[in-house]
Amino acid sequence: MEKIFNKRKIVSLILLAALIMMPVSGAYVHMTHGAAISHKWLHIHVLSGVLFMIAGIYHVVYNWKTLKQYLTGKK
Repeated sequence: MEKIFNKRKIVSLILLAALIMMPVSGAYVHMTHGAAISHKWLHIHVLSGVLFMIAGIYHVVYNWKTLKQYLTGKK
């Protein structure tokens, strides 16, 4: 029976969304620097960065065994 809620998949999708959102929001903030709307985009940029860091930590935790095998070359 397949799990409905797979933590690895959710964390990977959050990482992907944050990875896409950071450069988009960063570019928008850079292009509209000083405009009133850039303040909102700056918040989006910072929040997506924080989300990326948190999801990245969870990603390493959930995949530690596999990452350890990659780094040591052992199966």
